[in-house]
Amino acid sequence: MKTLPALFAAALAGCAATPPAMDVPASLAAAETAFAAHSMRENMRPAFIANFADDGMTPRQPGWVRSNEFLATRPNPPIVLDWRPQYVEVAASSELGLSTGPTKLIANAKPDVANYGQYVSIWRREAGGPWKVVIDLGIGNATPMFWDLPLQAGFVQGARGALDGAALLEAEASFARQSAAGGMRGAYGSLASDRLRFYRDEGGPAVGLVAAKASSGMTGDKLAWTVERSAVAKSGDLGYAIGSYAAVSDPAKVLGYYLRVWRNEDGRWRVAMDVATPAR
Repeated sequence: MKTLPALFAAALAGCAATPPAMDVPASLAAAETAFAAHSMRENMRPAFIANFADDGMTPRQPGWVRSNEFLATRPNPPIVLDWRPQYVEVAASSELGLSTGPTKLIANAKPDVANYGQYVSIWRREAGGPWKVVIDLGIGNATPMFWDLPLQAGFVQGARGALDGAALLEAEASFARQSAAGGMRGAYGSLASDRLRFYRDEGGPAVGLVAAKASSGMTGDKLAWTVERSAVAKSGDLGYAIGSYAAVSDPAKVLGYYLRVWRNEDGRWRVAMDVATPAR
């Protein structure tokens, strides 16, 4: 990964030129920053509709929904929502990427009270087209976190060969089996990257497997995970799965929704990012 001291000013204006290959991660960070600026300028609803793909998904009760369809008939929410990218990772094929960073939400009715959190988004772009959000969810923080950290943006590191979607689904199935049999802590210990980013409302964002294991959000609960959608980059080095989770003892009762990002590390799928939000 390389650290970028700042985003390019031209990118904030939505520059349409295709960047050089090494600037692809920076272009995704710039798209995220422009998205946030749009939200601050006009409200989150028009910003989300403009930046989400038609099949872009987000969790809303009673489950994952297409964001643009969900927002189409709803008024602007009475809030101000701001965020910034802090970590960006892009597949070598340059059409799929992960973006995450801190958020700040202020309700119009309570302008002196800020709510903080972290967003996690998967972006996709077609050849010659703009970046669009395909998956988005997040967690809450009691206090602001990561706002002062520099942006890290780069391509996937450590991949070997190309892994496909079938292998990713088998990795998901292995994770689910281990989680159901011995608890989710063991599943992460077996299948997560040492560079795991583990995000939960309880315990906040944890960076690194050691920190994740120490997080209060990393429990020994035996959970059942149901995949609803998955995809893998053309380069076979980055992929994701979304779905729902429930207690093994009561699999019919959905407890929440998750995004699990997988990275090809030395020819094996490893969990790179794991974020879950409870059903409300």
